Amino acid sequence: MRLLIPALLALTFVGCSCQRNADDNGGDGTAPPAQAQTPETAAAPSAAQLRAQALEQRRNDAYTDAVGTLHLYLQRVGAGDQDAADKFWGYQRMPRGNEESNLRALKNLRGLRIQNQTPEPLDQEPVPELLRIPVDLRATLENGENRRYTGWYRLRRNQVEQRWELTGVLVAAKLQ
Repeated sequence: MRLLIPALLALTFVGCSCQRNADDNGGDGTAPPAQAQTPETAAAPSAAQLRAQALEQRRNDAYTDAVGTLHLYLQRVGAGDQDAADKFWGYQRMPRGNEESNLRALKNLRGLRIQNQTPEPLDQEPVPELLRIPVDLRATLENGENRRYTGWYRLRRNQVEQRWELTGVLVAAKLQ
C-alpha cells in the first residue's frame, strides 16, 4: 500500500499520451479539417420526407376524426337521444330500421360497447374524404340480455362544414 501512493503521485506528474499537442492542428496551428457527417446529421429528413410525414399525419388525423364522429353518434344512439344522433347524418338522411338492425329502436339499453377496425378509404385522395369503418357493437339491455351487431358505417367529409357525416350503414344483428 505504501508503494502505491508514491506511484500514483509519480503518474500525476507524467503527461498523458492522449493529450493534444500543438502539432495536432495540422502542424501549422490552424484548425483541424471538418469532420464527416455524424449519424444524426446524415439521418436528418429531407423536404420530401417531411412532406410525406405531414401527409401521413393528416391522413391519420382524418381517420381519428372520422372514428371520433362515429363513436359520438353511437353514444347518442346508446343514450336514446335520437335528435342529437340524427344531426350526424349527411344529406338529411336517417338510417332505416333494417340498416342498423333496429339498433336505434332499443329503448331499454344499459350499455353499448363500440369496437371499430381501421377505416377503409373509399376514394383515391391522399387524405381520404370517403371512409368505411367496420364496427363490432355489443349492446347490454336492462334485463341483462346481450346483443351483438357487426357491420360498417360509411362517412364522408363535409367540406363546407369541415366535419364528418354519416352517409350509409349496414349493421346486422349477430347471433351469440
